Amino acid sequence: MKNLRAILMPIAILLGILLPQAHVLSPLMPFLIGTMMFLTFVTKIPPQTHGYTFKIEIRALIVSLLLVAVIAGIVKLFDLPREVLLGGAIIALCPPANAAPAMAKMLGGSASLALKIFLSGNLIACFSIPLVFGYLTGTDAGLSEIAMKIFNTIQPIISIPLAFALGLRAFYPELADRAAKYQKYTMFVWTFSVFVILAKASYDIREMGFTELWNSGKLPMMAGISLVLCVLLFSLGWFVERNRRPIESSQSMGQKNTTLVIWIATLYAGPVVALAPTCYVVWQNLVLSWMSARIKPKEPTQTGIAKSE
Repeated sequence: MKNLRAILMPIAILLGILLPQAHVLSPLMPFLIGTMMFLTFVTKIPPQTHGYTFKIEIRALIVSLLLVAVIAGIVKLFDLPREVLLGGAIIALCPPANAAPAMAKMLGGSASLALKIFLSGNLIACFSIPLVFGYLTGTDAGLSEIAMKIFNTIQPIISIPLAFALGLRAFYPELADRAAKYQKYTMFVWTFSVFVILAKASYDIREMGFTELWNSGKLPMMAGISLVLCVLLFSLGWFVERNRRPIESSQSMGQKNTTLVIWIATLYAGPVVALAPTCYVVWQNLVLSWMSARIKPKEPTQTGIAKSE
């Protein structure tokens, strides 16, 4: 799986850039996100045997809020376009990715801990993104109105798959166990999502005019802020838990559910802002490929999610 991911992801990135026509598949994004959410939520979670889940995710939230404040200060100090603030903010607030548990397991970490971090991180994002991003984007509308709109957009993508998965787990556990066996295939859904995301970005850049975007400085700034945040978040996550859970913490802060926030950014801030998390897709996968090559997996100290995983 590890070697297959290293092959498929660069292909998905390249094809997405070269085939902007595939942007017609972008309406599938909510369904792809929901599918990944369901396959992750339906996995049987072991009892809590450690106290790191809440600690790691609250720390990640605090770091996110501090980064938003720092980006806002830099944008104001250097009189940068507002899109830089919005692009950086949506990346900082983005919850952990669906593929984080599988990636943590491949790197030798605890998949169950990464799964719990994913669950809590996405539930927190239901409220943090509407409030903070809603405040930053709300101009004509009031905070409560725009926050409620964003909340109503996000929560069905999370709550419906969660309710379906919990219901299946409670009333039809044998079917839930069968569905959980497909959790490892979220990586393929994620890879297809990356292809669609980059095809949409490639199409949008062509429509807006690559030369104009480049000369205005918006495209380089979007790529630059996403690169800085990517390296910073992965590094911070590893550093703060370097003696205990560096892999899971790094995944918690660095590996982002970009499919969700690209969709949100496109709906509420426009295609230019969506370029920031789209660029993050490329940087994130380069970092993950580097980690896959450099980090030699060790036997995890925590029990994995399930034998079938």
